[in-house]
Amino acid sequence: MNSTLDVVRAQMQEAEPVLKQLDVELEAINFDPFIPSSVDAAIEKVTAVIDTLLVNFRANPILSPLADQLKSQYLDAIHHQVDSAQEG
Repeated sequence: MNSTLDVVRAQMQEAEPVLKQLDVELEAINFDPFIPSSVDAAIEKVTAVIDTLLVNFRANPILSPLADQLKSQYLDAIHHQVDSAQEG
């Protein structure tokens, strides 16, 4: 019988390559903070990449909140870059 820790460990190992791919794809997203359509496209891309790569983890009680948190962090970073560019 698998312990809860074994199950979590297996889930994390399964998620590791997906999270690495997610990092690569998200780091490749570029946008111009002065062009609203560029910002909108970046937001759409972040959302699509996260939703697509993490779709298999949506039912997972541990990894699903992580997906939501990652999406929120990346979208907040985009908004912060826009705000910083407009202030500077």
